[in-house]
Amino acid sequence: MKSGRTPLFRALMRAMRNSAVPTQTRRDFLRLTSATSASVALGAVGLRAQDEAKPTKKIEGPVAIVGGGIAGLTAAYRLMKAGVEVHLYEALDRFGGRMWTKRDFNKEGMFVELGGELVDSNHEDLIALAKELGVELQNLKEGDAGLDFYHFGGKIYTDHDVIAAFGPLSKRIAADAEGIYDDKEEFTAKARQFDNISLKDYLNQIGGGADRWLLQMLEVAYVPEYGIDADQQSALNLIDFINPDTSNGFQVFGPSDEAFRVRGGNDTLPTAVHREIQRTVKCNGGHRLVKIAEDGSKIKLSFATESKLVTPSYANVIMALPFTILRGIEGVSALKLSEDKQKAIKEMGYGTNLKVMYGFSEKVWRKPAGGRDFFCNGAVYSDKPFQTAWETSRGQAGESAIITNFMGGSLGAQFSAERLDKFVSEFDEIFPGVKAKIDGNRTMMNWPSIKTMKGSYSCPKVGQYTWVYGAAASPELDGHLLFAGEHTSGESPGFMNGGVETGNRASNELLGIEKRAE
Repeated sequence: MKSGRTPLFRALMRAMRNSAVPTQTRRDFLRLTSATSASVALGAVGLRAQDEAKPTKKIEGPVAIVGGGIAGLTAAYRLMKAGVEVHLYEALDRFGGRMWTKRDFNKEGMFVELGGELVDSNHEDLIALAKELGVELQNLKEGDAGLDFYHFGGKIYTDHDVIAAFGPLSKRIAADAEGIYDDKEEFTAKARQFDNISLKDYLNQIGGGADRWLLQMLEVAYVPEYGIDADQQSALNLIDFINPDTSNGFQVFGPSDEAFRVRGGNDTLPTAVHREIQRTVKCNGGHRLVKIAEDGSKIKLSFATESKLVTPSYANVIMALPFTILRGIEGVSALKLSEDKQKAIKEMGYGTNLKVMYGFSEKVWRKPAGGRDFFCNGAVYSDKPFQTAWETSRGQAGESAIITNFMGGSLGAQFSAERLDKFVSEFDEIFPGVKAKIDGNRTMMNWPSIKTMKGSYSCPKVGQYTWVYGAAASPELDGHLLFAGEHTSGESPGFMNGGVETGNRASNELLGIEKRAE
């Protein structure tokens, strides 16, 4: 099931649940094309099924895993438990990838998330891994109060307004979603037609009669949510999103508006995995992949370290690097990969999201103002340039406050230092007095500028939705080159859960463990 990364996106889920009309059962994202049929059989499985399943393949020699984010760490952990020798390579000295927590942000010891921030209740792989390792999750909804604010045209709207305004539009979208899958659960010609339409053009086509602020809000939702501008995104990002499963009653997306995080910071989880594996797995930090080549029956990898070039060869490799990095590695284009795989590596879209966290001495937004008898929970979405913001200090001890400004698309790609101060002024226009409460604490993370990432997370561009994730996930070189990472996830692309899910899947593919029916 799809989840919402931003609070606004989860509000759209609620609107869809309340206003959409039932259509056909929503298909798994993994069932994109016939090319993924093998991956479906070997897909991510829950802990119970993994514990029961037995490997059907004997692995000779060590397995290389390239990329020490949560996907690579999870794959290493699963293979280690199966008795396989694993060599894990990571370009940085730090393991954990985009799960990265900055602690002691302010004098009260609060933390902020530089990367992934929210865990939804349907993120089963991550939740199961955390439970297995004794890592506690925190429910951010418990004890929270206040409303999401939608600030458009100088006016404040709430969920109630969104649901009412979205009703007629959602029915049109649901009608368009009808028939985008065939009886084999594969995308149809109709789906491919919509895939070749940009989200912006689609909204213009169906927006006649809709409130202008609602259409603006949809663009604001989709730009930071997927990370690229609406004129670059596939219309299926919206159309397939609304397609509900009515087999067990009318529920569009289940309880995905219930946000969690790892207690004490999300990077507690990859730290726990790394601690568990490093006694057995050879963890090689500071090893940057610079070249890959077929070497007879093996795959030769070349890693640059501070002092030398290391060139080991392996019979089996799990590649857990984002395609933004893999497409620049020497030798990739010469590998005997499928045409779709090469195309996915070269062209898959990635977001240009950027996060800036600001410290305040007081939660001004949590006080009724402007004649309103209700207040904001810190989640704000606006036609002002800052796009989206939310409160990161919720659920943390102390009186101080932290607001995260989350941007994407052209705004993220063209970010400049002057925008840092502009956000506070724009926020002050919505919550007068907040500017006077800034406490001087501030930090930011611009993932597209990080040389080992070059993007925030994957996003299907126009024409990519119906094939790119299936192609990204498919095994290559007769099953000896496997792929993991959120960009290969059918269930949770762009999410931390997608990393865990695909780490599970890739290790299962290598071991020959088939997914079992629940």
